[in-house]
Amino acid sequence: MASNNADNNDTATVKDGILDLRPPKSGLVYQLLRLGLTFDHKDDSGETWCDYSRGVTATFTDRQATETVIADMDTKDAETITASRLATVTEIKTWRSDGTAD
Repeated sequence: MASNNADNNDTATVKDGILDLRPPKSGLVYQLLRLGLTFDHKDDSGETWCDYSRGVTATFTDRQATETVIADMDTKDAETITASRLATVTEIKTWRSDGTAD
């Protein structure tokens, strides 16, 4: 079955000879990639994605999770946010990215 990856599944698809490995647009991974984070590591508690230049991490239990904890690496301030709400985020500001600026 071919998919346009618009639904929340984690399966690769082949359509017209093209292997599509992109994550579903409705999922956390897509939103984290869109915001500039990349996979860092996976352990017993789940996955961690990071952007070291801005000092931001995102952690979640597994690829089917519907929410993630986004944290500032320097201040340790964190926010739990759903994938649907994360889709409305256009920028993540951290101490490292903006310092004391508003």
